[in-house]
Amino acid sequence: MYQLIVGLEGGLGNRMRTAAATAAIAPHLRGKVAALWTSQWGMECRFSDLFEPYAREGFMLRDATYIERIIAARPRPRNLFLPRLTNRLFFRQVLYNEQVLPLFRENFDFTNWANAHCSLLWTWWDFYPWTDIDLNALFRPLPTLQQRINERCASFTTHTIGVHIRRTDNQQSINESPINLFYQAIDQAIEHYSDTRVYVATDDEPTKAAMRQRYGNQRIITAVAAARRDSVSGLQDAVVEMWSLAATSHIYGSAGSSFSEIAARLGHTPFTILSNKKQKT
Repeated sequence: MYQLIVGLEGGLGNRMRTAAATAAIAPHLRGKVAALWTSQWGMECRFSDLFEPYAREGFMLRDATYIERIIAARPRPRNLFLPRLTNRLFFRQVLYNEQVLPLFRENFDFTNWANAHCSLLWTWWDFYPWTDIDLNALFRPLPTLQQRINERCASFTTHTIGVHIRRTDNQQSINESPINLFYQAIDQAIEHYSDTRVYVATDDEPTKAAMRQRYGNQRIITAVAAARRDSVSGLQDAVVEMWSLAATSHIYGSAGSSFSEIAARLGHTPFTILSNKKQKT
């Protein structure tokens, strides 16, 4: 039995940072630790569809087994919250995402909590400090995806910057990171280096069109396919997008999205969140 099981929630970036936090806390716990990947709305794929297997002594990052998808399932409206019963039956203590952030802000000791009993934690929050080393060790794209990443980055120059413009369902990004802020950042980069190229990562096709119209096809590099997060192929595209962003010289990201922040951590890349409230680096 595991000392701690962490169910990964949210999108790709959130899952990656939570897995990194789980890997970081594992050496401080008495028993085995597992970070479990399950298919959910917006992330309808398996870990093994995207990344190479990962395991080390005392810790595993992997797809949940059939039994784990029953006993450790996340209670949700569509399952009538019934997993609360199995969670309590098979685990001595359980925390869900809505409890994690308040506890984190109160400097809750997750290490002591997990060491006390067989524990289950569901979250998209990085509840324990982690490093870029943790992140890069855990996530290695499948060889077929790495080949696509290499092909996409082949046209990158020394002065290729990356912009991640999140739209669709992320209202904070829409409200706080309008496209004109990205235009300003790109214009400044071009002013410094006339050969600047721009890798555009976005889930919004009109944004791609606007970038091409303003800067031309020779300067803009972007995925041909529209971003999708409701299929295996769409999420494989997301991995290619993230690792391509990581290979740029500077990333400009959207407020309220972890995608570009995780890309920056993967590539040790300078990173700026463009926001009309406050710009963060």
